[in-house]
Amino acid sequence: MADSVTTVWYCDLGGSLANAGSIRFAWRAKEDKYKDIAKALGVTKSKDTDKGLVFGANSPRPARVRINLGGSTKKSSIIRFAQIDNLNDLVTGGSLNGKKYQGINIDSVSLIGSSR
Repeated sequence: MADSVTTVWYCDLGGSLANAGSIRFAWRAKEDKYKDIAKALGVTKSKDTDKGLVFGANSPRPARVRINLGGSTKKSSIIRFAQIDNLNDLVTGGSLNGKKYQGINIDSVSLIGSSR
């Protein structure tokens, strides 16, 4: 099986950057790492025409969440970036609970430390 292609993803950080518009924290990840969960996390797949993408910034950064997987099968977790505006729905509202990530049930989502 071939490795999935890496894609540029981003979260809006607000503010503005000259004529580029909103500042967007950007990173590369394999496409399947955000499949089926990107919308709930508030993460957007970049297009060639997107402006204001900032790579490698230490601060500010989007929030990071731990997504606990497993249900009745083997337990594991993954860490992903999430849009700050989506945290309430993710952490207390359970918007991903019961959904699937790569065929495995999502049990819960929790916030990791500060977003710095």
